[in-house]
Order: sequence, then C-alpha cells, then structure tokens
Amino acid sequence: MDTDFTAVPDWFAGTSAGGGVAVGDLARDGGRSVVVLVVDAPPGANAGWYRVGHGLTDGGALTGPWSPWRPVPDWGFWENQGAGIALADVTGTGSLDLVVFTVDAPDGPNGGFYRIGRDLDADGEVTGGWTGWTAIPDWTGWENAGADIAVADVDGDGQLDLVVLSVDAPDGQNHGFYRSGPLGPDGVVTEWRDWAEVPAWWGWENQGAGLAVTDLDGDGRPELVVLVVDNPAGENVGYVSVGWRLEDGRSADGWGPWERLPGWGFWENSDAALAVVPLGARGMPHLFTLAVDAPVGGSSGWYRVSDLMTDREMGAEMGVWRLLERDSGVLAVHAALLHTGSVAFFAGSSNDPDNAAAGRFGTAVWHYPSSALSRPATPVDLFCCGHAFLADGRLLAAGGTERYDPFLGLRQAVVFDQDKGAPDPGSPTGSTGAWEAVPDMAGGRWYPTLVALSDGRVLAVSGLDGTSQLNTHPEIYRDGTGWTTLPNSPNWPMYGHLFLLEDGRVFYSGGQYGPNNGERPAMWDLATNATVPVDGLPVPQARNQAASVLLPPVQDQRVMIVGGGPWDMHDMTGATGSAAVVDLKAAAPWYVATGSLAMRRMHLCATLLPDRTVLVNGGAMMEESAAHAALDAEIYDPASGTWAMGATSRVPRLYHSVALLMPDGRVVTAGSNPARKTEELRIEVYWPPYLFRGTPPGCVPAETAVDFGGTLDVSTGDPGAIASAALVRPGATTHSADVEQRLVDLPILARGSVRLTVRLPGPEHAPPGWYLLFLLSGAGVPSRGEWVRLG
Repeated sequence: MDTDFTAVPDWFAGTSAGGGVAVGDLARDGGRSVVVLVVDAPPGANAGWYRVGHGLTDGGALTGPWSPWRPVPDWGFWENQGAGIALADVTGTGSLDLVVFTVDAPDGPNGGFYRIGRDLDADGEVTGGWTGWTAIPDWTGWENAGADIAVADVDGDGQLDLVVLSVDAPDGQNHGFYRSGPLGPDGVVTEWRDWAEVPAWWGWENQGAGLAVTDLDGDGRPELVVLVVDNPAGENVGYVSVGWRLEDGRSADGWGPWERLPGWGFWENSDAALAVVPLGARGMPHLFTLAVDAPVGGSSGWYRVSDLMTDREMGAEMGVWRLLERDSGVLAVHAALLHTGSVAFFAGSSNDPDNAAAGRFGTAVWHYPSSALSRPATPVDLFCCGHAFLADGRLLAAGGTERYDPFLGLRQAVVFDQDKGAPDPGSPTGSTGAWEAVPDMAGGRWYPTLVALSDGRVLAVSGLDGTSQLNTHPEIYRDGTGWTTLPNSPNWPMYGHLFLLEDGRVFYSGGQYGPNNGERPAMWDLATNATVPVDGLPVPQARNQAASVLLPPVQDQRVMIVGGGPWDMHDMTGATGSAAVVDLKAAAPWYVATGSLAMRRMHLCATLLPDRTVLVNGGAMMEESAAHAALDAEIYDPASGTWAMGATSRVPRLYHSVALLMPDGRVVTAGSNPARKTEELRIEVYWPPYLFRGTPPGCVPAETAVDFGGTLDVSTGDPGAIASAALVRPGATTHSADVEQRLVDLPILARGSVRLTVRLPGPEHAPPGWYLLFLLSGAGVPSRGEWVRLG
C-alpha cells in the first residue's frame, strides 16, 4: 500500500524548525489516531504545537476529524534544529502520554531536551500536567540536520526506554547517532547507554530524520527503523534503513541497506518523521511518514502511508548483508574461526612500515556474535604469515615480515591458544588468548602456505626467505618436536593454493598471489617429491589472487578455481570471471570449464557453505580498485555447475580482505587495504538464502570428542527430514587463500524417532582437529553447526 502525500490541514507555521509524528490508540477503543508536531519559528522565540487526526483506516486514510492545534507549554527555545514526539504509557496509568523532544541550537554546542505531557484524553488534551524539560546528556554536534525519538522496550526487560536519534552536521559528511536509556514513570531516564553510530550514514546534507522501534521479523526482539532526508542538488530523497534485533539498545545483527522511498517530491524540507503502523488485512508494518515541505515563502506538513520494504523480501532468493556497528579492531589481513566460535583477526604490522619500525603488531579476537573484543599481544610481525590449525585446535602461524622493501621473511612460528592470556570476562574461555612461541623454521617465509596433514603435522611451503628469494625448502611441523626440512620442492608460488588429497598427495590448483613461477597445476607426492601435472586450466596467467576450494563433499576430490587477474598490476586486461573444476579421482585429471561469474573479480573470497554450495564475495575487476569493486555475492551450485546472484554488499573488499563461515551459517567479511595506511575495519555479515527458507533442524551430538571411522549419534527433532550430515573444518584465510576449509560428508547409518547415527570419516578426508557438525534438511536448510573434535 502506497498512498499519495496528503496535506496536514491548517498548517500555520510560515517557517518551521522541526516536526514529529506518532500513532496510537488515544481513546483505548481499538482505533488509531495520528499526532503531528510542528515547531513554529517566527522572528523571536520559537513555539511547539501539536494536533490529532482521528480515524486512521487499514487503507492508510485519516477519516475522522482533526483536533485544534495545541501549544506545548514553556517552549523556551529561540532556535531549533529538529524535533520529535512519541506516544506511550510512561506513567503506567493506562492512558497514553505524549513525549515531546527538540534540539536547541543556541550559539555554541546544541542540546537535546524532552518533556512529557501526562494522560492524553481521546482528543489529545494533556490532562495530567507536564513534566519539566529534561536535558539529554552529552549531546552530539554543534549543528544538527534532524533528530527524532521513540519510546519502546529495547532490551526485553519489560521497561520502556527512550530512544533518541541525532544527525550531526559538521563540515563534510553527516553522521547519524542514536542512544537509549530506561525511562521511569517519573519521566526520568535512569541510565543512558552510550551513543552508537548508524553505519554508512546517507548524505552530506540532510534536511530531517525520523525514528521508530518495532518488531519487523516476529522474533520477539525489536528493530530500529531510521528515516533520513537527503538534500542533494535537485530534488530531495527519503531513505530508510533498519537496524536489526536490538539487544541492550544496540543493533546486534547489524544494519540493512538504505532503501529509497519513491515519490518523495520535495525540493527543500525542514524536517521529517516516521512511525511504523500495522495496517492492511494482514496487519503488516507500514511507514507513516511526515514530511515538512519548506519552499520559499512558507512551510507545509504532509503525510502518507507506504509499504515498509526491506531486503528480507528477497532473502530466500539472494540472502542479505548486514553492516555491523562494531569493527574488526585491526586490519583483517588474516582471519581464523576458533573452536569457541570467536574470530581471530591479525595483521602484524598491517602493511605499514612505520608500525613495523615501532614494533606495533596487532591481533583482535572478536567473540562473535557479541560485540566483545579481546586484544592479546602479538609478539612478532605476523603480517603475511601462513597458518593452519593443529589437532588440538590451536592455530599455528609461521613466517611473516622481517623487513619491508624489500620484504624479508621471518623464521619465527607461534601458536594461538585461546585458554591462555590475561583474564577477560567477555571471552568464552575467560581469557584473551595468547600467542606462544614454538621452534623457529630453518628459513624465513613471507607469503607462505601452510597445509594441515592427515597425521596432525603441518606442511609449510614457499614464501620469500630472509634474503627475499623464493624459499623452495618445504618444512613440516610436528607439535612438541618442531620443524623438519624436506628436499627442495618445485617453485611453488607465494600463497599457492595447496590442498591435501585423500592419498596424501598435495594438489596445487594454479591459484596464488602474484605470478605462478612457471608452475602448472599438479599433484605433488611428499614422499617421493614427484609431481604429476594437471592441465586444462583456462587463462592460467590470470590466476593471481584467484580463489580455490575443495568442492563439497571432500570425498569427491574435486577442486574449483575461480576468478583472478594478471600478476602485473600494470596489466590493464583486468580480472577474469572464468571458473574451472578438476576431478582428481579421474584416471587423467583435466580441468573442465564450469559456469563463469557474472562479475569478473580478483581479490575474491570463496567460502564453503553447509548446504554444499560455494559463496564468492568481494574482489574487483581491476587490481586494488574500489571503483571496480564487485559488490554482489554469487553462489555456486556444484551439482548444476551454475552460479546464482546474491545480495549486494556495501563495503568493497579488495586486497587483504577475508571471509569466514560461522557456526550459525552466516559468513563474516572484513578487511581491505588497497594502499598502505588505508585500512577498512568495518565488518559486514552475509546471511545466505537458506537462513530465510524455513526452520533449521536441531543438531545435538551425543559427544564432542569423536574418533576416526567411528559412529556418532545426533539428536534432532525429525530425523526423517534430514537429507545429509557433514563436518566442516573452520576456515583460516588470507590473500584469497583458505586451504583449511573442507566439507566432509557423514553417511547416515540409522534413523530413530529423535536421533540419527552417522559414520565419521578417516584422517585421509579430515585431518585431526575441531569441526562444525551440520545437519541439512530436505528443504536445504542447515542446522546450527556444533563443535566436535575429531581424532
């Protein structure tokens, strides 16, 4: 339903400095009335006035009479830069109260103030008197370009909260901020939460903003709906964004994209406001929007009802992206999913020689999905190291940066232990975690690849050594013993995409960072040091910063390589969108082209999803070029060999960006560093389509420590509805390379009334360590992943 804008009758403010709107049942008879606020700004002191329109129908029309304009007493402000109203039973008498808010704009810093008119009667008259004006502490901005309020329970504790939105308007880009606090019956906020920024605020010039709080997805937790009026050259435009799932007053699930409101139709506004109202036969949430038109010669108020469209409408087809308020803490050059569900982001010196010279090396452990972040010390410069998980779940990192320009590789190696470090109550282990030294390698490695082997050892290959030459001496790490050097290998490239195969050989897919050093894709036998070439790879010279994956399930022994670009950044041919798959079980393995990406890209990330598809996100058509960024996700179906378009992200992910599958089936993306000292810290999370296609099955393993080749009982509500089961090894990713991730099929041996039994794999398919156990329904909806340790 979308109505045309309708004039608020008898609008009298020749110049207005704010407006507000709220909808509620004033008469307590099941009907709906609309309350409109205007701030009149004549020469001299300003004044606030409100009136009530009755009889809001399910079709969005106001059919009843309007009350007279009534003054808000003791306005007392001479300059205002925004206003708002809300309706709620703050005092607990059963009648709605009118909460009035405005931004005072004197010489000097602005201030936000609110007061409450108690106990409105059916026509909007305040019968219980007014509170005094109360200041909102620590107001943002010396200039504001809009503000609003809402009253709702934002944290599920049964107490109403006052929620405030402020548009800060400094020189340059505007910013939106919000905060909230519990609102007592006396009209006093007992404790204000900190200001939080609405990420990716729309507009350098704004002319109004609005705020509403409501539950849009029926999960029992409210969302924050924000309206902003953009004032570009030409006609104004209204945009709406949603902050999903408020938790302790914050958007816990992140923010959806800004959605344009069609037919705004105004060239100048002095404010805007909104309410969200259930309308129509099904009571779906709709926007009730107030716009204050401000052409030369006077102002007028206009309202309309429109559909509240969000990206969830297309979620089951394309998924959605959510931009989080928290950031990664450090540039996410490297990222690994730890078996507590936390994410380790680490950057070393973060591609910054000044950091290297000062010994500033960074690690941040994000305790997903909370906002808590631990900051353990980083003892060596792990910038551009390699990494793989050990059998006990600790993360081994080897190599890194000894020196910049020319780059020299480190010999040091460290392990990250989540149970060590300083106390930290925000961590699931109660501590920050800590990097601990293990024996050094024989040679330095900068841009190496580490591969977990079937016996728990870890292979380290390639990278630049301590003389800036390619290190062709592979080494193998055994926990508790140290490193053993192997005979010289082929000239495997830096960050070569190397995958452990079921027969113990290692496959180089043809993907890497930089040039391929003349090496063809090949299967490498560590025991004999012999290689068997695998030909057929399309455009092998354009696989710099491609992505490669072991297609699910790993038992099929098929590898896909996708995207990439020329190794010389001055080569203007750009990235490729081609993809190819090789069946390494074939008698004579040969790459065969499969469906191509819709968007050519390099710097991309490829992530295995628990429904046995592959997500590709990020990258760009030209190296390190945000102007050519590929923002649309794409999802590959190995069964059909085709790609489907996913939702559009907001943050370009270029060089030094990462993506990781999380236990809840979402994918975290972070990083991007197209130039030194240009660090993208924002986190965006992709919700794949399966999260909108039905209820996920339950998944409760009978035990968490399981044996190779054994069986495992898994409780689930309807075992007959389960199509498959799998283990997914957690990712550890950098530079478009994640050779840790693999999805291992678990044959279902038996189904009972409330549980099923699966066969566990051997080490040839799953190196020892921690894995996520997923069940997949016949509708293609995965369970939440549950951690098990295989060994």
